Amino acid sequence: MTIDEREEVHFRDSAQWIRIRGVDASNPVLLLIQQGPGLPMMNEARRFEHLLGLEQEFTVVYWDQRGCGRSLRGAEEPEGVTIELMVSDTVSLLEWLRDRFGKEIFVIGFSFGGAIGAYAAVRRPDLVETLVAVGMDIDGAAAGTSAYDFALNTAVERGKPRAIRQLEAIGPPPHLKLKQFSTRVRWATNFGGVTTHETYSTLARGLLASMVRSPDYSVGDVIRTLRGVGVTQAALLSDLASMDLTRSVVRLEVPVVLLQGRLDQVAPGEATQRFASSLEAPNKQLVWFEKSAHTPHLEEPDKFRDVILRVRAKQPAGT
Repeated sequence: MTIDEREEVHFRDSAQWIRIRGVDASNPVLLLIQQGPGLPMMNEARRFEHLLGLEQEFTVVYWDQRGCGRSLRGAEEPEGVTIELMVSDTVSLLEWLRDRFGKEIFVIGFSFGGAIGAYAAVRRPDLVETLVAVGMDIDGAAAGTSAYDFALNTAVERGKPRAIRQLEAIGPPPHLKLKQFSTRVRWATNFGGVTTHETYSTLARGLLASMVRSPDYSVGDVIRTLRGVGVTQAALLSDLASMDLTRSVVRLEVPVVLLQGRLDQVAPGEATQRFASSLEAPNKQLVWFEKSAHTPHLEEPDKFRDVILRVRAKQPAGT
């Protein structure tokens, strides 16, 4: 990397960290907004470079948002996290990147990060070249029902009594308590609804390993991050459960590319299809990943990279 910098940026009451990486300063800027809530992003630099190689075509910005990763200051901090604050932070970072690099920015938002990116693009379309939303959280109620029904039905089909007991104990959504939400997510993940052929435990171990190996985190950062994930999620559960972008984001003034895994059980494709149909935008595309669940960038990385390079070239991203 000819560009490999770690910087602390300040937004009002919060100091947050970004990692900037690339091989050519003349390349366009690409901001990555992590899925979550509560999950870090800078730890993904090694894996993303290996799988996707986006640093060859973009100056890539990995960002630990408010309430997660290196940007997390204390155990109590995530309790004050709101969607409004996260959107404001995103706009502030986009302004900072525009001033730093003198150009508009491509944005890729993963899951909840896609929703944050969309809200930011509504507010400041002048700062976003194109929004790419991957497994976007669109309809909180539909997402909760999809994940719960998938987990319970699969547990019954596979004869998993422990999963059945735990899922029946929390009952159907909305799940506004952290234990309810975590139970739903754990079993939907274990049954392949998040990343095919991965379980909750393997993904958690992968997160820990990536942070330990990353030069961006101290031992204290890792411990705070793991403790803070649940607190951040708990602070946002109510907003997530009631979120519906088909009502709150009816028009975007920037090109939008929606990338959706056909096997996604936590951000259902039906909601993405509805959003794509109803959204008004100068250019909108929906690209399906037939072999992927919620993480097509990890499950079909070659196709994902091809789509992103087409977006950069302003070519049709796919069918």
